Amino acid sequence: MKDHRENKVWELKQSGFSLGALLRVWLIIGATSFGGGAMTQYLIQDHFIYRRSWITEEEYAHFWAMCQIAPGINLLAVTILIGNHLAGRMGVAISLLGLVLPSAVITIAISAAYSSISQYPRVQSALRTVFAAIFGISLATNWRMVRPILLANYKHGWQRFAFTLGLFTGSAVFYMVCKPPVAILYILGGLFGAAVYWRTAKKSDEGE
Repeated sequence: MKDHRENKVWELKQSGFSLGALLRVWLIIGATSFGGGAMTQYLIQDHFIYRRSWITEEEYAHFWAMCQIAPGINLLAVTILIGNHLAGRMGVAISLLGLVLPSAVITIAISAAYSSISQYPRVQSALRTVFAAIFGISLATNWRMVRPILLANYKHGWQRFAFTLGLFTGSAVFYMVCKPPVAILYILGGLFGAAVYWRTAKKSDEGE
């Protein structure tokens, strides 16, 4: 475990990681994440996974899954998890400061300006176009999170892969038709997942 942690620290240093760099990245995200949660997630993925390789797709998917089963604001939770993963308590403080400070200042300024021009039809039309673009970004962001889950299950065989697709589809249909509490979906999904994992692991052991 210690060797793994030391290797992770060495890899981060090789990729240009430092507390100052961490703060700069979060300030950029906080200042440019127009469009709400979907855009913020997209930028987090872009900066931390694809540009700097500070975390992997699998790690981000794991962090986001943890945030889904906990109450509160998911974006703040994933920010805390990433900061802690990269630099412990100091990473958490820097990450929260960098994300929240610029976005709070910009949101206050935009809200003040919007209140004076929101009644104009052209402004309302422009906002509807922006909402369509945000929906597209949301689809791209969700695909980035789903992709590593699908690939990981595909590597474990077609049964696990088929179950994962079925769970995605079944959860969506069940939620739209029955509208249960989200916690029920999490519990049922966890139970089904545990059952399938146990079944496939048992077959694998028997095959050996």
